[in-house]
Amino acid sequence: MATGKITSRSVARFKGEPGKESCLWDTEVKGFGLRVQPSGRRSYIYKFRTPDGRRRNRKLGDEAALTAEAARRAVKVWVVNRAEGKPILNAKPSVQSITLRKLCDLYIEDYAKLHKKPKSVEEDTRYIERDIKPLLGAKALSDISSKDIVKLKGSFSDTPVKANRVLALLSKMFNLAEEWEYRKVGNNPTRHIRKFKEEPRQRFLKPAELKRLEEVIEDAEVNEWTSQPVIDAIRVLQMTGARLREVLNMQWDYLDLANGQIHLPDSKTGRKTLFLSNKAKRYIDDIKPKPDNPYVFPGQRQGSQLINIQKPWRLIRERAQLNDVRLHDLRHTYASLAVAQNLSLPIVGKLLGHKSSKSTERYAHLYTDVMAAAAKKVGG
Repeated sequence: MATGKITSRSVARFKGEPGKESCLWDTEVKGFGLRVQPSGRRSYIYKFRTPDGRRRNRKLGDEAALTAEAARRAVKVWVVNRAEGKPILNAKPSVQSITLRKLCDLYIEDYAKLHKKPKSVEEDTRYIERDIKPLLGAKALSDISSKDIVKLKGSFSDTPVKANRVLALLSKMFNLAEEWEYRKVGNNPTRHIRKFKEEPRQRFLKPAELKRLEEVIEDAEVNEWTSQPVIDAIRVLQMTGARLREVLNMQWDYLDLANGQIHLPDSKTGRKTLFLSNKAKRYIDDIKPKPDNPYVFPGQRQGSQLINIQKPWRLIRERAQLNDVRLHDLRHTYASLAVAQNLSLPIVGKLLGHKSSKSTERYAHLYTDVMAAAAKKVGG
């Protein structure tokens, strides 16, 4: 724990520990400190106990916007108020005025990059730069009302899924704005705005379509108009129901073929185990590792992995006359085949690696077809 009198000079010298939250605590005013977050954000804080013994932490302001001397004067007022039994919030500085553009930048640096996966950060950044900043970025955070959010939502009425994602992102950012004291608590402008109704897209390949797809993949393999790692990745997607990124990130060390399992250290839902059919085990076992490459599906450069297989996939699906089929629909097809074999929804969810049963419920309607087919057999 670093200690010393907080001055402009000591604040400038204190860098904190890389990747960790660090504090420089003042030796004169107990509880007064400079906090450096893992992102590099620096702010003056005051830690104290309430009369009933609870710990509290109040932020005075960012180091860039407040001098050490001004922060010391402000915290001394708080100390006096606390000694006199007055609510500490009475001396709290007024909410800082920043634009939504600035909040977006703070959200990415101080929250998303620290708590979300890289792909999610990439998606959030895309929504922010393309959709949020152009429409509301220049507006002061304190001036944004529910009417502004409704107007923004309405501009995406033709793309309801996108509108809902933007709305959810704004909701999180405004919650953080309250937590970071950039906006008054309890007036998130997204709170009572309804999301658009979403119709989940479910595309399952029928037997005839699966046959066409395999014929085209075989042709690509024989005539080598698509690389073997791409073909292997697509087939493993079909046979495991895994997500695309889970397959492309797969390394040889993750495989436990003796037990028919692939242990993924990370995925959309955290650590995950893929369970392999005998067909999948045999297929993966026949893939020849590339020297000095840890990835099951290697890229062209030494030691690299496949990054993007959308272009060859578009060519394959076009030749198979499946232009509306996405790679993710292979996962839906795997689930539909599992249902057709009378596996229960919880088992299907386990095979797919769903964290919540709600994610698996989208396949519940498939059991209607299974039961109807069974009834026909029973009835003769």
